[in-house]
Amino acid sequence: MVDGPAAPRRRAPRPLVRVAAIAAAVLALHGCASRSGPAFRSVERLTPEDFRAPDAPAAPERPLPAYAPERPRAERVQIRTLEESEAREGVGEVVVEAGAPPEASADAPAEGEGTGAPADGASGAELGPEDLELVDALVGDINGRPLRAREWLEPMGARLRAESAGRSREEWREFAVQAIKGELYRQLTDELLLAEARAALTPEETAGLRVFLERFERDVVAANYGSPTLADERLRQTLGTSLEEAKRERERLLLIREQVQNKVWNRVQVSSRDLQLEYERNLDKYNPPPQAVFLTIAVPTADAEAVGAIGERLKSEPFPVVAEDERNLDPSPHVRQIPEGLENTELFGIAAQQEAAAGLSPGEWAGPLELGTVTRWVYLDRIEDNSQSLYDVQLQLRDQITEQRRAEEQTRYLLKILTRAGINENDLRSLTFGLVDVAEQWYYQPDGP
Repeated sequence: MVDGPAAPRRRAPRPLVRVAAIAAAVLALHGCASRSGPAFRSVERLTPEDFRAPDAPAAPERPLPAYAPERPRAERVQIRTLEESEAREGVGEVVVEAGAPPEASADAPAEGEGTGAPADGASGAELGPEDLELVDALVGDINGRPLRAREWLEPMGARLRAESAGRSREEWREFAVQAIKGELYRQLTDELLLAEARAALTPEETAGLRVFLERFERDVVAANYGSPTLADERLRQTLGTSLEEAKRERERLLLIREQVQNKVWNRVQVSSRDLQLEYERNLDKYNPPPQAVFLTIAVPTADAEAVGAIGERLKSEPFPVVAEDERNLDPSPHVRQIPEGLENTELFGIAAQQEAAAGLSPGEWAGPLELGTVTRWVYLDRIEDNSQSLYDVQLQLRDQITEQRRAEEQTRYLLKILTRAGINENDLRSLTFGLVDVAEQWYYQPDGP
């Protein structure tokens, strides 16, 4: 069977579509015509003035806001807290210069000019030297490190201010010179010792020092629940220092101690011969003469009742107990040195009492002795022998000689490194008086704080 040709597709009659479109257009034209006719009611447009009361003032014209493109949001600013020492070096483009303020130029306008305000805030008078306040001063340097007055004097400022109360200016300056010179010498020698120690470190010692400091930091952090932040806060509260500063201070103290140990203490030796010579040199000190300790009882001879009562008590009670009787006029012990023995030493000025005391042995007493208006009893309490043998004092002597020789060796070594650093007594004196002059302006208050 052969298929025939395909049947044509049926389409919607196009004349109907065109009729519908024409009808819609006609209706639209009819609507427009009807609006423009007399039946169309005109619409009145309202303005803001139509809503204003008749007696209200006219509103000022407001200019239309100008178009401004949206600005990009600023980046987050990093806020950083500066330490005081860091701020003194300058911040950003601001430079800190210690010393006297620069003199104003003759061409430069005075402060406050052009604003209607005088330079000093109250009058147009120029400021004199007495109106200026010293903020800081660069006095010198310690081993190449700048020595600024405020940073150096602040730790001892409270002491300097307290010592100024009730003192004249000359007395206070004398005290300040000694205090500042001692502290300056200590810091100067510490800086030099630290520099010597760092220069002498071997690579192995440097690595060991690093391990020691890391262990120190770990221990401090571990004691604060493993939090470095908490450890830093507690150190600031208790010691006024940060964790990093505490670590640097520990390193500094360790290096100075090791340098003193190696260069001073290890060079001091004390032999048995040194001990023997020192003992013989101070033989009288370690072998003083023996001492006799006497107790006496003295009552008025005219008081027969008191004399009898004391005598009765001595028959049954120890002499030291009876000597505490309130009627005793001489209760204090009498200590006499007896280098030649009791018989050959003057013990009391009265012959009868001297004779009685010289014949006593420890624990014996004699009396009553009627010596004019006073009746006395005398008692030998003990004889003290305070002599010490070399064996008894050898440890004391060793410590004494060691300390003395270490001080001498340390002075010798410090003078050596001071000379090597080019620092002499005149330099130290200049730094001292420079600091004293600044301290006088800040801390001298004779009437008290």
